[in-house]
Amino acid sequence: MIHQPGSGDSRVVTRLGYSNGTAWALQNLFPLNYEIGFTDRLDPVDHLPPSISDIGADLREQFVRTPLFRRYLSTEGYRDGMSLELFDESEYLGLVHFSARQSGTFQPAQRALAQSLSGLLALGLRSHAARQSTAETVHLRWTAGTPCPSTQESVPLLKDPNFIMVVAEFLESPLDTLRYIWHFDGSWVRVTLSRRSENDDLAVTAQEVTREDLWQLSLQELRVLSGLVIGRTDTEIATALTLSKRTINTHMASIRRKMGVGRRAEAAARAATASIFIPGPSTAPIRDLARVFNRVR
Repeated sequence: MIHQPGSGDSRVVTRLGYSNGTAWALQNLFPLNYEIGFTDRLDPVDHLPPSISDIGADLREQFVRTPLFRRYLSTEGYRDGMSLELFDESEYLGLVHFSARQSGTFQPAQRALAQSLSGLLALGLRSHAARQSTAETVHLRWTAGTPCPSTQESVPLLKDPNFIMVVAEFLESPLDTLRYIWHFDGSWVRVTLSRRSENDDLAVTAQEVTREDLWQLSLQELRVLSGLVIGRTDTEIATALTLSKRTINTHMASIRRKMGVGRRAEAAARAATASIFIPGPSTAPIRDLARVFNRVR
């Protein structure tokens, strides 16, 4: 997985065997407990990737008590695991996770083998990142609730009046940064809005995403999911989207199935973490997103 905390870029490049839920947990929960450089901190002598079975009793006990292991890895039958940090020379790129259903799988020999392959894996991750790096950042000056005409042509999204409305509401909110998805010209893009100053200077980054990045959810399912992110009930979502509650229930079942989760709260948390929601009056108003994300901070 690509893991760049500084830019907020965290993507699963490929997975084999893991369910959607466990892949999400490894992507989002593991970095909360193990910051960059954990390999050298946990193994300052040999600098080998740590494994559950070969990490020491105290550290192993700490790991098996984490929600990542108890709620995800353990429930899928995994008993051993190993995590490898990937660097291109001194530049950190991301992580590779290995799991096994048999205890004692990842011993020193397996850890050393993984370390010997880290350069090759890092090269593959670097190549993937280069192919996928389509993000473009444009700096804008916002005046009286609208972008300056001289910059409007440089961002095709600014031709969408609904997008302009979201940006204007963002600038009126207490948020400094907001990441979300937007449907434009037949494609999905991930948008990042970032304030540059108190004078309504704004950085807008847009990067195309695939339906796989969005759990193969339909447009209507993503609209429903957006309501979940801000804590709306099924009835509130139905009213906002002018749909029947039965239709909302159908969408909810489909959303949970595609995301591989059993509860709506888990779907909401996962979507919020991945910034997969559509802001707007009927889906997720900026004022409600500000309430959610200020609380998270």
